[in-house]
Amino acid sequence: MGHINFDKGQRKRKGLYGFYLALAICLAAVGGVAVLTFISSMPDIDIENSGQSQSSVITTKTKEVGQIVTNVPDERTTTTGTSTQSQPTQTTASKAADLFILPLTNEVIRIYSGVKPVFNETMQDWRVHNGVDFKGTAGQSVKALADGTIESISKDPLWGDIVIIDHGYGIKSRYCGVRVSTHKEKSTVKVGDVIGTLSTIPCEASDGPHLHLEIIANGEYVNPIDAIGREVKYSTTTTTATTTATKAN
Repeated sequence: MGHINFDKGQRKRKGLYGFYLALAICLAAVGGVAVLTFISSMPDIDIENSGQSQSSVITTKTKEVGQIVTNVPDERTTTTGTSTQSQPTQTTASKAADLFILPLTNEVIRIYSGVKPVFNETMQDWRVHNGVDFKGTAGQSVKALADGTIESISKDPLWGDIVIIDHGYGIKSRYCGVRVSTHKEKSTVKVGDVIGTLSTIPCEASDGPHLHLEIIANGEYVNPIDAIGREVKYSTTTTTATTTATKAN
């Protein structure tokens, strides 16, 4: 019986030993798989983290570059073959049409005096000269200095044939010594249109053929040369008249 009990205990110990051994092997196997799985997952985690870090850096740099680029003027890009060149944007400005022109020549023989009297050779007296006298020849064409409507056509004993053009905005031009042949009152004219031909001015006859031009703005006489804004030249007669007026005052 002792032998039997011994054998049973030995078999029981052997059975338990085998069980624990198998359990240990299973645990080792499971642990190995877990370790391998964990190790194999480590590069993926590193790669993902690394990728996120790089992406964050790139995004930040892109924003910084974008802020710099917005300060650069617009450019047009032209591509030829495989090369790309940037060219500055070019704009073409159209030439503005003339708003005011000189109605006759650009030679001034008598200036605008404003409120200062100047000596009149023909009338042999001192008087203000409200306009500018442009030298010309008898029968020479006289042009409208700007767009407008002919307000009146008349004849004055002192100033001869007179044409008044209303340019709107409170501006009118008065041409003395201009005979009108085709235009009538209330007809419209464009800048540069011929309105008549040069005739005579009785009160300024000693100055020879010329156009006496006045410009009225809101009821006040203004200097026609300043209003038109064109370059003019002054004759010797103009200089003498100005000097004489200065001495007299």
